[in-house]
Amino acid sequence: MASSFYRVRCKDCGNQQIVFSRASMVVNCQVCGGVVAEPTGGLAKIKGEILEELSHG
Repeated sequence: MASSFYRVRCKDCGNQQIVFSRASMVVNCQVCGGVVAEPTGGLAKIKGEILEELSHG
């Protein structure tokens, strides 16, 4: 599966931000600090709501 970026909504505060599908570090919400994604060694576990997959090019 190819890597991509997702627009994700934080489940705690509703903030939207861009997350890499293979994040290698915990991704925290830029507003409230809640966990938006966690690394798994492959595809990240997205903890928020995925709103859309962003296309490249």
